[in-house]
Amino acid sequence: NDSLFITCEFQVSLLKESDGVVTGRFADSLLLSLPPCDLATQSVTLEYNNTDVSVKTLVNIFKVLPCQLRRDIISTIENNAQFTTSRNLGYQVTNLTTGSTYRLQYVVGAEKSNILEVSTRQVKDHNQIDSGLPARSGAMVVITVILSVSMLILLVALIVTVAHSLGGD
Repeated sequence: NDSLFITCEFQVSLLKESDGVVTGRFADSLLLSLPPCDLATQSVTLEYNNTDVSVKTLVNIFKVLPCQLRRDIISTIENNAQFTTSRNLGYQVTNLTTGSTYRLQYVVGAEKSNILEVSTRQVKDHNQIDSGLPARSGAMVVITVILSVSMLILLVALIVTVAHSLGGD
């Protein structure tokens, strides 16, 4: 689809720490910045593709928020003793493939954003993680034997002491 290669009228970026998030990249989703508020009330369409797959289009995913009264899309909330502050951050593109590179572009009315090329994080399948206990080390075996023998000696000493005190009366 050639619409991913048209010049841009506004910028889109992946959210980062300076935007108030730890990361904008996850295993199966990405956090994108919002279109500028001068396009307020217009519907936003997102075109994206995996570098190996055809273009996908999410039509009318949200409306561009007004500059003064912005509603939440993805927001952070900071609590203070006196007030609560809410900031709109971006849009989360979900259901992506782990470890894949995507090219994303907003379309708002007749205007298009820059093309953002970004990859999702590569993660290990949780089913492949070995959760079994590793083999015991020699030191663990020695400590276990010493503690077991010490407990046996204490138990024998207790029995001998009790038997001696009962026999002495």
